[in-house]
Amino acid sequence: MTTNVICRAQHLLTSDSRWSIENFDGQPNLVAYVDDTGFDKLAVSPQFGMVFAGSALLIEAWKSWFAAPVLDLKNRPPAKMYVNNGTVLLSVTIGLVEKATSALIFSAGMFMSHRDVALFSGSGAQPAKDCYAANNCGLRAVTSAAVRDHFTGGETKFVQLRTGSMNLSVMPGSKQDMINAMQQRGFVMDTKTKTVTAMSDWKSPTSDAQRAISAGIQTLSAPTGLPPHVWTSQEEDDLDRALMYIAQKEGRVG
Repeated sequence: MTTNVICRAQHLLTSDSRWSIENFDGQPNLVAYVDDTGFDKLAVSPQFGMVFAGSALLIEAWKSWFAAPVLDLKNRPPAKMYVNNGTVLLSVTIGLVEKATSALIFSAGMFMSHRDVALFSGSGAQPAKDCYAANNCGLRAVTSAAVRDHFTGGETKFVQLRTGSMNLSVMPGSKQDMINAMQQRGFVMDTKTKTVTAMSDWKSPTSDAQRAISAGIQTLSAPTGLPPHVWTSQEEDDLDRALMYIAQKEGRVG
């Protein structure tokens, strides 16, 4: 459940705050979700910003790695991995932005563009782009996408690249925090009927909420609306070069 915006015109990164489990309880029409967990899809360092979508497991690893005083370039997190005996592909999409110029120095995965001033990713990319084309506002684009895309919701998070103003969580949440929040105040949506049920009221003939959440933990994600991105060797190499650039610019080379 995702809408990310990189707005070069406003020097702004924005994102929604919804996380989900697709195919909840093994049913393709059910999505479990929770908003406002403190686990943001944006991360910043002194001179750069990162925008994420995809697997929560991988995003957690990347955020932790990016926050370290020294970037261990030889042991960076994977961009993709297989789980469930190799039957399920987990993947992450990444956008790297330099604060000083708001330039996109790397991206992998689907990013839609509006002229050369804004980029949009995630399941809400198209409605966000439509809104931005009319209003030129990266914050409003995410809010608007939430109306049309049931995979987008919660508080809109932002980072103003030039001024440093932001509303990222002061105490960053973890994947475990999201799981706890899902159990306590999550919802289940039937994407066919658009019916939304509080997790505490959700019933299944084959399972219960806690077991269904536990079964879906590996696939907890910020979905892009597309199949998991299959990284190419060229993308992996380009990412490594971009990370080396960041480490050198910020003096974080080990």
